Amino acid sequence: MPAEDEIMEEKPDIKEEVVPFATVSILQLIKEAQAQHGLRHGDYNRYRTYCADRLKRMRGAEKLTNKYKCVKRHKAKFERKVITEEHFTNEKVLHLMLFECERRWAKAMNDKTFLEDNPQSRRRQGMMMNLKRALHHATQMEALVRNSPRCDAPTKLEAQAYLVYLAGMVKFEAKQWVEARENLKASRTVYERLTEATHNTTLTNLYKARCREIQPQLRLCEFNSEETGAKVAKIGELMELRMQINDTESIDTLIAEMRSKASTDDVIEITFGGDKATVLDEKARAVILAWRQADKELAECQGPKEKMALYEKQLGDTRDALDKMNDLIRRKTAENADTEILQIVRSYLDFLRLSRTAERYLAMIESTKLEKKYRPQDLLRLYDSVIEIFKEIKEINGAARDSTLISAYNTRIEYYRAFRCHYMAAAYAHLGKPNEASALFTRAEERIKQAEKLVKAMDKNNAYFTEKKEALDDLLKQNASARALANSQRLSSALADSSKASVIDDRPLVETLDEWRRFPTETAELQKVKVMRLPPAPLPMPAKPVFFDLAFYDVQMPDLSARLARMEEDRKASQQKGPQKAQGGGKKGGKGAAAQQQASQQAAPGEEGGLSGMVKGWFWGKK
Repeated sequence: MPAEDEIMEEKPDIKEEVVPFATVSILQLIKEAQAQHGLRHGDYNRYRTYCADRLKRMRGAEKLTNKYKCVKRHKAKFERKVITEEHFTNEKVLHLMLFECERRWAKAMNDKTFLEDNPQSRRRQGMMMNLKRALHHATQMEALVRNSPRCDAPTKLEAQAYLVYLAGMVKFEAKQWVEARENLKASRTVYERLTEATHNTTLTNLYKARCREIQPQLRLCEFNSEETGAKVAKIGELMELRMQINDTESIDTLIAEMRSKASTDDVIEITFGGDKATVLDEKARAVILAWRQADKELAECQGPKEKMALYEKQLGDTRDALDKMNDLIRRKTAENADTEILQIVRSYLDFLRLSRTAERYLAMIESTKLEKKYRPQDLLRLYDSVIEIFKEIKEINGAARDSTLISAYNTRIEYYRAFRCHYMAAAYAHLGKPNEASALFTRAEERIKQAEKLVKAMDKNNAYFTEKKEALDDLLKQNASARALANSQRLSSALADSSKASVIDDRPLVETLDEWRRFPTETAELQKVKVMRLPPAPLPMPAKPVFFDLAFYDVQMPDLSARLARMEEDRKASQQKGPQKAQGGGKKGGKGAAAQQQASQQAAPGEEGGLSGMVKGWFWGKK
């Protein structure tokens, strides 16, 4: 059979079946790695090191290591291993590309933490280079995932959201506000769709957290892309954004630009202590202009927390300007130059620092009062600080020459002393001491009335006094109700003590046998009745006294010699009787002789009598 007539059987092409990968949750993967390796504490360098080590391990496992042509470790001979669709055989390759992006992003964020004010610094340029390389790797990863049939829809959506988020952050750092806003909006939209599509609670929380993370940057982009008039109208929103975003450098720069545009005066004059001066130092001029603009911004702030954030920023700049002014005065003094104007400027800056610090403490007091649960003790230290600052203001160099300032701050001191006394009484009432609280509430009422008199006498045009009399009226009402409550608690505690004293009688029965007493058994203290006191109390007892009878020293005993002679005759007569009688008489005679001897001893002239004479020889001998 000829070859052309042969029927060639064509076998159908057998296509390999594509095995899909498991769903890769990109956001969950990077958030877990960030939390476990440094970003929980803001350590970007540690996270970058972790990403580099993981990349090295994964490239070795997947045999996708980079090489050098001939000379090892030579930058010019480096040959990168490009990942293509042929290498995309499992999801580990996707992890490799993802952590390549994360490594570059972590390096950029680490450089950002050490940025300087100079926008042309090398560190800022390095940060932007690393962000752009991270975006380049993310673009390659998203294209590979989008064209791969093995990746499912959630993985593709997450890769797309990650790409536009990085693109938005690159534009955000480059201050390209319109492009950054569009990319961040697209990223937020994708994450919102993923939130609606998934039923996994963990992923839902992660997507919502990412949307909340994007929102402050998005609002800042919208704010910067508007016109200048709209910016000034939304200064309160700008301060709120500053509190939400951890990186406040761009917002601080924007605020400084707005303030510099709002202040067009070339010459700044100040008045303090009756003296006028022109501020020539640039740092001092910037601080004074900033405070003038801050007064307008404080009026637009919605809550005390926004005010506190603004005060903290401005007070730091004021302290820096004050230090610089002190150095300038020392240098001028060493050169024997005139420093009178500089002294006035320094006093004014010191006044700004102290007065604004007191306003910051008052904002903290207002914020504390807005809390649901707060203790009166928490306010005492703040009021003490305010009063001490007002006393320091009166001692500023040159302040004594301004009678308006002195009278205003004397009134303010009495004003806040009334508040401090009231909250001190409330603290004692909170601690369960009604007696002390009642006395302090009475004292607080006196201080409030005294402060009201001073406020009425104060000139309404005094710029140093901004407090209102209505606050004292409200405080007086609160003090009256609190004092009534403390008095009722004091009386109830006194009645309870007196009733307890009248019921409880702990005298023992032995001492009250002639009294009628009733013992209520329901009282817990009287379930056991005392019969007697143990041990019994000691009683005084009569006893033979021990003393030295010194009276016998001067007593002269009678002469018994005649009586002794008669007794001697009787003794001789008794010896002449019979033997039996003589024996008995001998006993009697013995007794008589002893009596005679004792009598002779007593009758001896010049000898001392009494107990003292006998005892004298025992202790210190005879003479």
